[in-house]
Amino acid sequence: MREQPEIRPDPTVQLMDEILDDMVRGRVRVPVFQRPFVWLPDQMLALFDSIERGYPIGSLLLWQTDDDVETLPEIGGITLPPREPGTTVSLVLDGHQRLSTLFGVLRRADALQEPGDWKWRIHRDLRAPRGDDRYRHHKSEKAVPEHYLPLRAVTRTMDFLRFSRILEQQVKDVSRVEDLLREAEGVAQRIKSYKMTVIRLQGASLAQAVEVYTRLNRTGTRMDADQMISALTHRPTRAPLAAQIDDIIDAAAASGFGEVQRQAVFRSVLAISGESDVMSPRWEVVAQRMQNRLHDAIPQTAIAIGRAVEFLQGVIGVPVARLLPYAHQLLLLAIFFHHRPQPTAEQEFHLRRWFWVTSWTGAFGGITSTRLRNAISEMAAFADGAWPIAVDVEEVQPMPETFNMNSARTRAYVIWECTELPHRLNALGEPFDLKSALADAHGYRPIVNGDRRPANRLLMPTPPGVSIWRALEELDQLAWLSHEEVLRSHAITARSWRRFREGLPGVLVDDRHAYLESRLRAFADGLGVPLGRSLEGDSDDDTD
Repeated sequence: MREQPEIRPDPTVQLMDEILDDMVRGRVRVPVFQRPFVWLPDQMLALFDSIERGYPIGSLLLWQTDDDVETLPEIGGITLPPREPGTTVSLVLDGHQRLSTLFGVLRRADALQEPGDWKWRIHRDLRAPRGDDRYRHHKSEKAVPEHYLPLRAVTRTMDFLRFSRILEQQVKDVSRVEDLLREAEGVAQRIKSYKMTVIRLQGASLAQAVEVYTRLNRTGTRMDADQMISALTHRPTRAPLAAQIDDIIDAAAASGFGEVQRQAVFRSVLAISGESDVMSPRWEVVAQRMQNRLHDAIPQTAIAIGRAVEFLQGVIGVPVARLLPYAHQLLLLAIFFHHRPQPTAEQEFHLRRWFWVTSWTGAFGGITSTRLRNAISEMAAFADGAWPIAVDVEEVQPMPETFNMNSARTRAYVIWECTELPHRLNALGEPFDLKSALADAHGYRPIVNGDRRPANRLLMPTPPGVSIWRALEELDQLAWLSHEEVLRSHAITARSWRRFREGLPGVLVDDRHAYLESRLRAFADGLGVPLGRSLEGDSDDDTD
């Protein structure tokens, strides 16, 4: 492969208004491999507040090229003129969300045609005190308050004059009108005179452009690895790789499992297409080597991920995707089900054993590319009949020392607890949906303060304002159900509850801890996993 000449990015400072003018003419465009507009309304408002205050909002990375790269037909909901064949355009590699916000708000016509257009209708509250939130969306069908300056009027002289005229008609106090207009003129001047740093890549290939992008030290919404590959393999005749990965993620979410990790899906595509190094940082090399095989692997990956999700839900008992201890477990299960769509009973047992052991031993925390490559090979061999799949049972510790949902061991514990205690009752003695309760970041709440063990955490919805402590104290007031049924559903004995009410809450937590440990030992024994004297392992934050 011939080495490409080195390029040097050319940073300049340019008026924001001039950049928007180039967008109107179609000279600045967004390539189709970019992520869609995803900013939330608050992010849009914060952008304009930063501009008015003169704060930096980050540089733009534009790739100047005459290559025939497919681009989006619109930016910020505004249709662009078609690109003339052979003309040089600037493609936005970094800054799509910011430019879409600026263009869609400042250069939009007055008339709103679509229900979702309200997000582009941003106003500056001219009466807001300094330091307060000064920018507002106006979604109401009521008339816009007279002191709301529509931002589309900032860069349009006729619109600004119309705003001034309406203000004079609606506000009879001349001095107040002058104050509001003075504030409006100051806002308009600060926005129109705002300058941005623009980094232009001239004469660069697509691979070089993406390479520069990935090395930029910047904040904001980063391009994921699959979007980089989309940039390097995109063809006008087929959907971008990133969009096809979106479809796989959406299918998993539609099953009730929730969104699976994007990177795990992308790495599954790489592995199923035959790529051995799925953690490679040199995506342009991968793209050149793989090309069509990546896109051809998408349908197979979609099926494999679907089967892996079914296994996690139905066999393991993982209620929602965010509880999966390691994303690499989804990748490796996808590899297995790609090679073996229908496992034997023995294979299914060993897959269960593998899942729990890897979750209890921190097997994928900080895993290297070499270890992951070996794990992929071993899983494929196991699917093809090799026996058995290798797992290290020397240091199995299924009980986390502390309850920390950023820990794989804690997430595995929560999954196990959901399978062991599937029919829990709330503080009113009513059954509740575990998935809904788990969706609440504060679903698990402590019984007593200071004890960080999992046994001190209950997933028990209570009426608003009622603590777990108070709910336990008042359980005997249930008129239609024995309080012991509620206690049993949470692995609490009547004896320890009585000690709790006698002023010994530590006894309840200690008893529950011992009981849960005994259940964990029985569960591990059923998997043929020996446990040592201590079941507790660290629950530090860990990632794969």
